[in-house]
Amino acid sequence: MKYAVLAPALLALLSLAACGAEEPAEPAASASASGDASKETFNPCDGLDITPVEKALGAQLRVEKGTSAAPRCALLPEESGGTAYELNYLPFDGTLAEAWKTMDVKSGDVSEPEVKGAEDARLVKQQGVNSYAVTGFVQNGTLIQSFNSVDLEPYDGDAMDRAAQALLEQLSANAP
Repeated sequence: MKYAVLAPALLALLSLAACGAEEPAEPAASASASGDASKETFNPCDGLDITPVEKALGAQLRVEKGTSAAPRCALLPEESGGTAYELNYLPFDGTLAEAWKTMDVKSGDVSEPEVKGAEDARLVKQQGVNSYAVTGFVQNGTLIQSFNSVDLEPYDGDAMDRAAQALLEQLSANAP
């Protein structure tokens, strides 16, 4: 139950907003970068530069984008047992601060890191008995992108923290 505390918060913010979710009928809520339903749905992995994340983590990652029928955005470790990331997004007319108020984050170390180009960002770090997890959120305009990362023992929490900051920076830089 690595994400037992964060799961309700993530569900509140990201319900039906995963990369693979169908686009809503309302054009204003479209997840595509241009709002044109005929164009491909936005995927946080498209154009994402993972090199700074790998450098901060000290490990190689591979991007998993799924298929056109089942899009996904994940950064998976090249070596078994490494840190894994699952990325999502949500078009949201409010602010991250407003969305944050609806979340039930009962534990974890919450910070508001500065992220170039972003209106707001949050990191939640949780050290479990045998695991370390970091969840990040970054807002650019009406787009809130998020990721969950987890690693089991032996993990390097400092490296995961550096990689989380690097990933927030890359998500912000890559936002449409």
